[in-house]
Amino acid sequence: MRISFDVDDTLVCHPSVPTELHVPWWGRWWYSELLRHGTRDLMQQLLAGGNQLWIYTTSYRPARYLQGWFRSFGVPIYGVVNQQRHERVVGRQGPSKYPPAFGIDLHVDDSAGVCEEGRLHRFDVVVISPTDPDWVTRVLAAVQSRSS
Repeated sequence: MRISFDVDDTLVCHPSVPTELHVPWWGRWWYSELLRHGTRDLMQQLLAGGNQLWIYTTSYRPARYLQGWFRSFGVPIYGVVNQQRHERVVGRQGPSKYPPAFGIDLHVDDSAGVCEEGRLHRFDVVVISPTDPDWVTRVLAAVQSRSS
């Protein structure tokens, strides 16, 4: 299964949300953002299950930056859709995110608006709140329900 994750307020949250630091010391000056607690273990578990991981963000972070950041702590990212790529493929008039255009089966996001777009445009979204302490369990349950 191809699974994408939003970055802002999904994997990188407000400072009050527990974080983890897995970036090696030599990369911390370049990759300074802190990931939400549980991200690395979740992604490694998804990879072990044979899934492909993508990043789908409306930010303009370069794909090479995002892939290098995740690779620095042992998580290979298969593909990145940033705002520039989204606009090239989907356009500016469509939904803010459209995972089917990239073969993505499930998108993980904090936005109820993206979930509504998923309902209207028929793509699967699991919405997780930045304050949800059980977010990893919710993502794994969504992946399992779509796999069976």
